[in-house]
Parts: sequence; C-alpha cells; structure tokens
Amino acid sequence: MELFDFVTFTAAKLETFLLIAFRAGGLFIAAPIIGHDSIPRLVKAAFAVVLAVVLVPVVGEVNLPEINSVWLLGLMAAKELLVGFIIGWFFSFVFIAIKMAGHIVGYQIGLMMATVLDPESNSQISIIGEFWHLVAILIFLAINGHHAIISAFADSYRAVPIGVFNFAGSAGEMLIRYSGYTFVIAIKIAAPVIITLFLTSVTLGVVARTVPQMNIFIVGIPIKIAIGLLVLAAALPVFRFMVEKTVFFLDTEIARVLFAIGTV
Repeated sequence: MELFDFVTFTAAKLETFLLIAFRAGGLFIAAPIIGHDSIPRLVKAAFAVVLAVVLVPVVGEVNLPEINSVWLLGLMAAKELLVGFIIGWFFSFVFIAIKMAGHIVGYQIGLMMATVLDPESNSQISIIGEFWHLVAILIFLAINGHHAIISAFADSYRAVPIGVFNFAGSAGEMLIRYSGYTFVIAIKIAAPVIITLFLTSVTLGVVARTVPQMNIFIVGIPIKIAIGLLVLAAALPVFRFMVEKTVFFLDTEIARVLFAIGTV
C-alpha cells in the first residue's frame, strides 16, 4: 500500500490511522525533548499526525474488533494514548535521575538555595541539576537518543498491536522496578561529588580538632563549594558515560516492557 491511497482508503484504515495518531500523541506528551512544554501543542499534534501518516503503511492491515460505538472507539484511543505515554515516560527516567542527582549534589556543595525555575515541571530545582539537565540534552541529541525514541515507538506495534493492552501483572511490576532505577542512576551520577565532599568533610573535621582556633564553618563553606565545582568539571566525562549507558539500557529494556504490555 502506498503512503495514502485515497481511492482504497477504507473506514478500517481511517480507524487505524486515528489510533496510531493517538499513540503518537501519548509519545509527544511524555517523551523527553520532543515532548517538552516549550514546544507548542499544535506543533506536537502536527508531528503526531505526520508520524501516523508515515506508520500507516508500516503497520499494515490490522484486525480491529468491530467498533459499533463512540465509547468503544474512545476506550481504544485511551489505550493507545497510554502506550505512547509509557514509551515516552520510560525514556524520561534518565532526565528524572539527572535532576535528582543535581538536587543531591547541590545540597552537598551548599548551593541548595541557588535554584532556578524548571519550565518542564514548573518548579524550582537546583542550579546544578539544571546545568546537568542541559548538558544531558546535548549528549542525548549527540547519541541520537531522539532517534531511539522514534524507533522504539515504531517497533512497539510488533510487541503491542493496535487494540491490545495488558497492564496487569508483570508489566506493572517492571515499570515500578525500572522507575526505581532512577534512584540508583542518580546516586551513580552524583557519586564522585558525594565521595569527594565526604572526604573533605572528614579532613575539615580533623583540622577543626587539631586547630581549634580556626572557625571551620566559615572556612569550610567556600572550600566545599570550590572542591565541589572542581569535581563537577573533572567528572563531566563520567557524567557523559553514565548518560550514554543509561539511554542504551533504557532503549534495550523498553522492548521487554512492551512485550509484557502486549501479552494477553
């Protein structure tokens, strides 16, 4: 079938197109970067329609159940929207972990009061977290992470055909487990700064015991900030490595989640 053959474009194909568009809409709601709030909603809707147009011939013929009411069509559309949302949300774990790591590091360094407004979550986050978030976006684009999202979306129709959705049992457990990995990823990203500042605090404690005349609180704050920023700069290659490995891990594991969702 060609991209759009309007002569033979039946009602079943129209239903398939609409359901693909809804799944794409869910993707553009939750996916990192391509689903950012700074992108106008009309633009996201247009991208969802274009993606649906491209994937209609890829999906091919679909054996949909007989849709004899608007309510049934709405239920199927909601299922497709949720599948797309899960795919986008799964890839956003890396950015959630990065913001969490920035929050931890900002607290450790002493820059907890230095916050900026995050337009995505509409909340105040650590300036370290925002810096890491911007760097992670560049790394994500450099390693073609946005291509991985679109590829996972296209491959989702092999694991989760249109009209099939099972969120009970293993699928829900897997999503909970993978969402818990964000804490592990955050600690790994923040580990160089946490360990260094812990050793710095121990050293300052020893100095305070040996030189009691020194006001360790006044001296320690700028020292911890300076050392923390130096470690941040030195650990950027480690940060890049962690972002790459996490994205590749999520790209591999999303297939397992989708197969669990598509198992009836």
